Amino acid sequence: MHKILFILTIIIFCIGFCCFSSLIPDIDLWARLLAGEYIVENFTVPKHDFWSYTPTHLWYDHEWGASVFFYLALKYFGTGGLIILKGILCAFTIFFCYKTVEIRKPKSTIPYNILYYAFMCWVVSVSLGAVIRCLLFTCLFFAIFLYILERYRYKQDKCLIWLPFLMILWCNIHGGCISGLGLLVIYIIGEFLNKKPVKTYIWVLLGCLAAFFINPYGFEYVKFLFYAALMNREYIKEWASPFSAVNLNSFIRFKFYLLIMLFIQLLYWRKNKISYEKIDKTKFLLILLVIYLSIRYSRHITFFVFTAGTLLYDEFYFLFNSLINKFKFSNEEINKTLCLFKEVFVYIFLIMISAPSMLKENKQLDITQTEYPRFAVEFIKINNINGNLFVNFDWGSYSAYKLYPNNLVVMDGRYEEVYSPDLLIQLKDFHLLQNDWYKIIRDYKTDVMIIEKKYPVYEKISAHPDWVKIFENNLSAVFVPAKNLKDKYLYPTPNDEYYIENIFKKDIKTKLPKKL
Repeated sequence: MHKILFILTIIIFCIGFCCFSSLIPDIDLWARLLAGEYIVENFTVPKHDFWSYTPTHLWYDHEWGASVFFYLALKYFGTGGLIILKGILCAFTIFFCYKTVEIRKPKSTIPYNILYYAFMCWVVSVSLGAVIRCLLFTCLFFAIFLYILERYRYKQDKCLIWLPFLMILWCNIHGGCISGLGLLVIYIIGEFLNKKPVKTYIWVLLGCLAAFFINPYGFEYVKFLFYAALMNREYIKEWASPFSAVNLNSFIRFKFYLLIMLFIQLLYWRKNKISYEKIDKTKFLLILLVIYLSIRYSRHITFFVFTAGTLLYDEFYFLFNSLINKFKFSNEEINKTLCLFKEVFVYIFLIMISAPSMLKENKQLDITQTEYPRFAVEFIKINNINGNLFVNFDWGSYSAYKLYPNNLVVMDGRYEEVYSPDLLIQLKDFHLLQNDWYKIIRDYKTDVMIIEKKYPVYEKISAHPDWVKIFENNLSAVFVPAKNLKDKYLYPTPNDEYYIENIFKKDIKTKLPKKL
């Protein structure tokens, strides 16, 4: 009964808490929905970009499977479908983390301490950030791979045979599938150092590599995945270190969690006098790798949280219980009563903070004015300003979703999937007035611009003789070539409810036009 209640509460908590930890869509969600719509409506995976006006190469959409899931969830279940999908993916990820703990047979405590898993969700919710991201699929597959690999180590059954088949799904849903290969390599090295047989792992690794070639792009897709995994992304914030200057005050939960887990591991080794011979090399190498990745790239924080939270469970509770036992009563009946009270309180608490969110009838997302140029995009739409739209990297997908096919965008968050890396540098130079900053405008025909006011280029373009500002608010401004200036423009409604209610609609126009 305890196990069933534990699993049900995990599901309720993940759907209720994780779903509503953020109601602001990820900047790439819009591109995923556009791609998903194309795939579902045309029964084919797009291989060439269709909503940008700058040069692109063959489109290696390593998230095409996730796009289909997102589009179908939105189409058939509305906004709530996207929210619940995130909760389901989080719940299954935590479930497989728990199953891995269970298979490892923790010595210091039972594997049903739900606050431990709830804490993992709390830490990782900031890293997962927005309403839903393709990364969630990789988190789930990573947790499944970890469970199967640990199951094989402890039970020596035939479970490894499932990994190549799972890899076929994973590599067609999200490019993070490379982390699955990384897991297998770590287990091969670790088990070799543990002086255990590794032949089966090697065969499974080869099977997973073969599975990579079962995709819409063939061999070229495999080359692209390894190229993308190793490429430099210094100008993209989520690929910066959580300890870099730009993220210094961010990811506080992760930094706190990292310190706790490092302290626990060191204290556990000291208390138990762990020698090199006693160390589980596979576990040690994997923990070291995810620590490095999470410190190097904020995008990989989730790998550390789920891996360390799973593999260091026993160490955590060994030390935790050692501390708690010092405060226990001598009477065993009193201790049992207090333990039962704690369990009841924890479960009621988690359900109480999660259930209200699940029961909300109005599950609306928000595109806040500080995150998205919703007024500027609406202004372009209602005034039929068609043509090539110049907009910053973060706003490209949203603008394309709302304005395609009347407007094509310069670039969006797909980055290496369709664009040359040089284009992002040109985009950066333009916004920061560096090098030949006007090159990207000079080389490609631009019919309208949305420029964020925080960038130095805003003042430069405002004073430029070839461009005229026709709309502005506190976030951004819209510019058109002076030769295309009209006498009158309509003004978008300032009503927040309008933008929230029509967040995923593309053809709705404001009912409150005004003269500029």
